Amino acid sequence: MKLAFVVFPAILCHVALAADEVSTFRSYVDTELCARLMVGPITETRVSCSTETAKDKPDTVLVRLSNNMVLSVNKQKLIQPLVGQFAEVTGTVKTKAGTMKLTEAKPIDPNSITVGDERKLLERDRPGTDPKVWEKVRHELAMMPYVTEFDFISFNLSGSDVILTGWTVRQTNRDYAYNVVKNIKGVESVVNNIEILPLGSFDMQIRSAARVALQRNLSRYFWGSGSDIKIVVKNGQIILLGTVATKADSDIATIQCNSVRNAFKVFNMLRVDSSTQNKKSS
Repeated sequence: MKLAFVVFPAILCHVALAADEVSTFRSYVDTELCARLMVGPITETRVSCSTETAKDKPDTVLVRLSNNMVLSVNKQKLIQPLVGQFAEVTGTVKTKAGTMKLTEAKPIDPNSITVGDERKLLERDRPGTDPKVWEKVRHELAMMPYVTEFDFISFNLSGSDVILTGWTVRQTNRDYAYNVVKNIKGVESVVNNIEILPLGSFDMQIRSAARVALQRNLSRYFWGSGSDIKIVVKNGQIILLGTVATKADSDIATIQCNSVRNAFKVFNMLRVDSSTQNKKSS
């Protein structure tokens, strides 16, 4: 499986946040799942993803409009009612950690966002990308040496701006991805939204048990230290990513992971390979 996985064009800017910055800015309120998988313009599809996945109560995050940076917050209750909406938020931002100590959040009318960088996530038509740069970024991420079935790293490219996203169990993977991409010729800016997953024994046991459970009936998707199915585990939640051949295989994956001890929620984001489905129906 190729690790680079583009969903929507990324919208970025060149303004970096200072460490521990206390500020007020505008953002889109999203679920963590959609924020890391559907980076780019706020379309009807994106809003639908946000509101639908919110029903299962995953973590809620902020997507800063000016540069698409995903920020985890300390006070979930302040923004959970605003999922799928735009909000003006105030708090202390720790850029490197991708976190925000939230003090205030209030909904705003998107029509009030009229000028400047904060318009970028509301604009559908963005500059084209150089296919050679895209392929170089994809190749470098695909060749990362220590990515396993427990990591999911992807990217988006808009013009010369890259946004990295996904989850990893290794800080070194997050740093490596950023460093290798920023040195690619043709890349001008990089926002690193790759989240470091907890490595406590609780989640580690769930990771191992989920892999064993999936291999019972879906062993063809696993090989060596990699797989076509990515198993992201965070605080007892399992997120399944990647591609399978049939809807039946996707359903089996959900059933198997639901049987894993101590896993309290399974988010099945697996894609079914439409080409395989079409061949079987023809």
